[in-house]
Amino acid sequence: MTLPFRLVSADSHIAEPPDLWTTRMDRQFRDRAPRLVSNEGGDAYVINGNTNATIGGPIGLMATKAKYTNPEARFGMEGRWHDVPEGAYDPAARAAELDREGMDGEIIYTSTGLGFFALEDLEFRYACFRAFNDWLAEHCGGAPKQLFGVAIIDTVDVDRSVAELERCVGMGLRGAMISIGQRSGASYGDPRFEKFWSAAESLEVPISLHVAASETTWMNTGNRFVDFACVFTPTMYTVLSMIFTGLFDRHPNLKVLSVENDASWPLAVLERMDDRWMLDQIWANERGPAAEITSGRKPSEIFHDHVGCTFMRDRTAILNRGIIGRENLMWGADFPHFDGAWPNSGAVLEGQFEGVPAQDQLLIGRNNVIKFYNLPLELASTTSESAA
Repeated sequence: MTLPFRLVSADSHIAEPPDLWTTRMDRQFRDRAPRLVSNEGGDAYVINGNTNATIGGPIGLMATKAKYTNPEARFGMEGRWHDVPEGAYDPAARAAELDREGMDGEIIYTSTGLGFFALEDLEFRYACFRAFNDWLAEHCGGAPKQLFGVAIIDTVDVDRSVAELERCVGMGLRGAMISIGQRSGASYGDPRFEKFWSAAESLEVPISLHVAASETTWMNTGNRFVDFACVFTPTMYTVLSMIFTGLFDRHPNLKVLSVENDASWPLAVLERMDDRWMLDQIWANERGPAAEITSGRKPSEIFHDHVGCTFMRDRTAILNRGIIGRENLMWGADFPHFDGAWPNSGAVLEGQFEGVPAQDQLLIGRNNVIKFYNLPLELASTTSESAA
């Protein structure tokens, strides 16, 4: 690695250990708890006792040591638990991984739990989330100056959501991930969510919309290449709904992240939002819910003030950072997932940064995520080689 600063990943993951839910969930749910099972095709987490229904993806999709020897290999779904890098579940091994990768810290998300928003039994869903949040707080506590956890928070029962958010912040977790879409079709601008946004704002907790973490599906065409290429669209709709319903005007200190959707998608909407806001207010408000922007800011300005976007490899976003926002872009390694920008994270990002001024590299590869989460890490400058 030749980048003149140490990285901080805005999007990394853990691989949940096989006994996480079977030992931590309320006793009444343990027979249905997510558990790792093995068959001829590999290992995978199953749920509700159904060995034919995997959740969160098989182990080969979650993580594989084979990536160390061939980072560009095309990986399948099959894999065994022994193929998972130790740093994916052991904080001491993770600290060593960070040192090898030239990184000072990571924002940590679930892997298996990305699929839990689809669970229809709400009590069971809450129990799964709570058990994971407890474990993640303990896991990150093993390297508290390097690993910064993101809780999974349900928003169906807002009072319960607020209580769990407060509990997780009290345990030291730094962010919260919510469902991108609601099965009910409700917008996050709906008044019933106001308590949650007020709590997130007062606790200074950034709220994440992580790809594939949703009550609603992102599979729209049945063609996986099409759906994967356009996987950012549910998050794009949710973020724009937040802007036009005045959510960020009512909560001026709220921060929201689009995570692992890569970061070029704002190019398609920033200018268009402003045009539509300027030209269409009369007829648009006559034919549907009225837009509620009250701050006098243009929609693009609201985006720049409140929304962050993480990416693994997105040269298009980097080259258009002046439009998307130099302080809105954040790199993430996505360790230990098979398609992540690891190993040799610095070299991968250095290639993305060709021709980019050093100050912008610092913002995107380190400083923006530190500021967004108020992490206990030093901000680097162009005159410093490291900020350990």
